[in-house]
Amino acid sequence: MRKRTFASWVIFFVKLGSIVLGATAVCLLLFTLANFSDNVNKFFFAIKTNDSEMSKNELIGLHYFYDLSRKWKVQWLADKYLLRDAPFYEVADSYLIRDWEKIKEDLWKKLDDPRAYPYGNTKFRQIKDLYQAKGITLDEALGLVLKEVAADFEKALRNCLDSGVGYLECNDRVWNYDLATNKKNAEEALKSPPPQVKYILGPPKREGEPVLPPPVVPGDGKEEEKEPGSGGPRKRP
Repeated sequence: MRKRTFASWVIFFVKLGSIVLGATAVCLLLFTLANFSDNVNKFFFAIKTNDSEMSKNELIGLHYFYDLSRKWKVQWLADKYLLRDAPFYEVADSYLIRDWEKIKEDLWKKLDDPRAYPYGNTKFRQIKDLYQAKGITLDEALGLVLKEVAADFEKALRNCLDSGVGYLECNDRVWNYDLATNKKNAEEALKSPPPQVKYILGPPKREGEPVLPPPVVPGDGKEEEKEPGSGGPRKRP
């Protein structure tokens, strides 16, 4: 068996070090991607469950990953693949806390993008809030919906259909457009009360406040309550 020379040992350790370094880099990348995927899933779960505190925290996490991509010099990769919907994550979070003006500000330059459809929804919700607060009359609200909001919904529907997705994928845009172009439907939607959240998820807003309403004890007369624990619109503290 031929003895190794000093040079051969150096080459061996260089190769070994390269393999270890490469394996470490791959593991770090996979770990980061797994955490990123978990972050995105939690964010969408928060949006679906109306948990504004959780969505805020997960959005901060997504900003961290974007800043990390900049430090690693792969921001182009994040922009093209991983976080190409990032501007619309901000919109979803703003919609959850009813920050209508911020949504319109974030979307008005992106209205040709099929993902900008919340713009019309936001204008409708804003008009509805104003009408129900007695800020404008029903006729004024209907005028805005049947003219301005209908145009926004039509644009959102055309953008969706032109994007190449199936017709069924645009069903919510079709429903919005039908609502905003039918005076009777629009009036009913403006008069309808906002949906109430039965259970507010996330940490208590005040110390000592329970996360869920107390359980109903049989025989205490509360069994017939239609929506126990319902809450109104929420803002972050």
